[in-house]
Formats: sequence, structure tokens, C-alpha cells
Amino acid sequence: MYLVGCLALAYHLMHGFQSAFRSLGVYNSRYLKLINAIGVGFAIVVPLAFAMMPISMYFNWV
Repeated sequence: MYLVGCLALAYHLMHGFQSAFRSLGVYNSRYLKLINAIGVGFAIVVPLAFAMMPISMYFNWV
């Protein structure tokens, strides 16, 4: 169930990262692809780090 929550967090972060820059007024075709790429990377790294905690405990890596 925790890992499902991490997936929801990934979607939430991806949308929130892009939306935050739109709210700040950084919304043009010049920066949009870069912001989207950074947002996807951020949305993968953070939930993956949170997911590694229970996974490492399950496999006795810690």
C-alpha cells in the first residue's frame, strides 16, 4: 500500500512542479520542455527514494 502511495506522490509531484512554474509565469515554449523534463526527473527520484526505505527493509539490505 505504501508503494501505491509513492506512485500517487510521483504523479502529484510531476503535476505540482509544472504547475508551480506556470503560476510563477514561466510558461513559454522556450522553457516548457526543460521544465517538463526536470519535473519528470524530480517526480521519479523523490518517490523512488521514499520507496527504497520499505523495499530495503523487506529484502534485509539494512
